[in-house]
Amino acid sequence: MAGFRRDTDKSDESTKTPFLQESTADDVKSSRTSDHASDPGERASPRPFAKDAQLLTCRFKGLLAPVFSCFKDDDSRRSLDVRPINRYAEWLKNQTIAGVVVNGVVGEGPMMRVRERKANAEYWHRAALRHNLLVLIQLGGAPLPDVLSLASHAEELHVSGVIVLPDLFYRPRTVDQLVGYCKHVASRCRTRPFLYYHLPAMTGVNLDMVEFCAKAERAIPNFMGLHYSSGDLEMGQRCLRLGRVILLGSTALLASGLMSGFSCCSLAVINIRPDLVRRICDAFDANELQRVRDTQRELNQLIEIHTQLSTNLEKWVSCMKSWLNKEFTSRANGPFGAGPARIVF
Repeated sequence: MAGFRRDTDKSDESTKTPFLQESTADDVKSSRTSDHASDPGERASPRPFAKDAQLLTCRFKGLLAPVFSCFKDDDSRRSLDVRPINRYAEWLKNQTIAGVVVNGVVGEGPMMRVRERKANAEYWHRAALRHNLLVLIQLGGAPLPDVLSLASHAEELHVSGVIVLPDLFYRPRTVDQLVGYCKHVASRCRTRPFLYYHLPAMTGVNLDMVEFCAKAERAIPNFMGLHYSSGDLEMGQRCLRLGRVILLGSTALLASGLMSGFSCCSLAVINIRPDLVRRICDAFDANELQRVRDTQRELNQLIEIHTQLSTNLEKWVSCMKSWLNKEFTSRANGPFGAGPARIVF
């Protein structure tokens, strides 16, 4: 299953493996850290990020799953549960998923303590190495000192890449302010590919991403692109460039995104019904546009049924997680799930 349309020249041989391994098991053992980031001056200076347009294009293609964080159903605590992570990762790999996004909005990262986010990142990174998956860590949705600590931790883990939300209290009002914030965070993980999480409906930061990408590429050496979760598909299409990765984050726009040239997506529904997402991609590859439209409609209707037409993102995440748990517990490979959502309001 190609996932997305690819060129059929010799360079396609390099795309058969979903990613180039960033670290080894020994790296994982030595990467555990406390909640406080160590002084960058005490560590050996990492080599600067070297951007290779062809390599980045090959590595970040296909389907990424923004994974649900696993919590125990222990009353109001809902503490982090790392036990299902390896089976979760194994199942995604068996569905030909290329990688995962950890501690994102779907994963309720902003609802977790720093030490929980670090532990979750470490266990997912270990599982990703075992099952040959990309692993991108979302850093934002926290006070700036915590975001910087999480960025340093991601650097030490040697994850495949990092994604960051804007500051959610001191919201950037201009593109230059947003670039400045991202540059500050990216300096703590300067050997990791860096993406900005564009989610204006939730963050309230709705700036020109075309201008942002152009300025970020000049100011941030390890800037790679966007996790694009906006309904403005035209602006997203204008951000597409060789050597720049734009992850499509809207399920409703999957078919339209394929038509517009997107080659990678990060969709919550990939955790639950990857078969339907692959069916859309396969139909697009085969130029069967009616089947693309029909399957997109079917997928949209399923999401509407399970989310009860909710326009509230917090409730939407809870409903999607409930759907995931129902699907997982009904599978023949044994009941397992991600537990309840931590969002309770």
